[in-house]
Amino acid sequence: MTSLSAGLTDETRKNLFGDADLNMLWSCVGDPRVCYWVHVPTSYNEDSETYGLMVIVHGTGCATENYVREARAWCDAHHVAILAPMFPSGIINHSDFNAYKLLNSDGIRYDHVLLDMVSEMKDRYARIDNQKFFLFGHSGGGQYVERFLLAHPEKLKAVSIGAPGRPTFIDPDTDYFWGTRNFREIFDKDLDLEKIREVPVQITVGEKDTKFIGESPYGTCRVERMKSLQKNFRDHGVRTVELEILPGLEHADGDDVRVHTAQHFFERYL
Repeated sequence: MTSLSAGLTDETRKNLFGDADLNMLWSCVGDPRVCYWVHVPTSYNEDSETYGLMVIVHGTGCATENYVREARAWCDAHHVAILAPMFPSGIINHSDFNAYKLLNSDGIRYDHVLLDMVSEMKDRYARIDNQKFFLFGHSGGGQYVERFLLAHPEKLKAVSIGAPGRPTFIDPDTDYFWGTRNFREIFDKDLDLEKIREVPVQITVGEKDTKFIGESPYGTCRVERMKSLQKNFRDHGVRTVELEILPGLEHADGDDVRVHTAQHFFERYL
């Protein structure tokens, strides 16, 4: 069967498909059960300067379009591409929608899947720097981001952790996921505190994100738990850990405010 792209000149291809290859949902070669959105600034070409990379991780409902849409203008202005993974629910356990947040669940290493995607970005868009990237996520995405920081700090320029209800604390006396006592068992590597300390961290939470989410030593709502997380990071020597309490926001509103707050933080580390 003939390909729809067969025999097309560059001009004809552009007129037919526009910049589709720069704004596309791609299947992950490393694990085709998972896919990812990309946005690459239209200024990008194979002769251009190196472009940075911002990864946006969705929350429980897998809704990432608003974040990508809101992030584009800043990314275009600063020559930063966007990668937004889509981790579908129910890959192994058909009733489960939390597996990706743990990074390692049901035999799937969701952190390795993201690293595969980042590597594929470099293969497809050669001018993108994939050595270190910015990482942002809210709610369930915030859980993913915070745990990815603990597992792969060497890959990160800076992170913005948005209001995870059940974060992991650096705690050698408590098992994963609340603590890190059995970290090596989960991730086949030791927790590297020295590298974690080097990554600039922003923690965000809505001012009104105060609904009861369960008893714990870290607080009973997300505002309290984010304060505990900031203290935990500071107690373990993380050099930059800033808490932004976002005025007027609850938990599920303010996508634009959240991603712009993250990008304002990232701008310091371009």
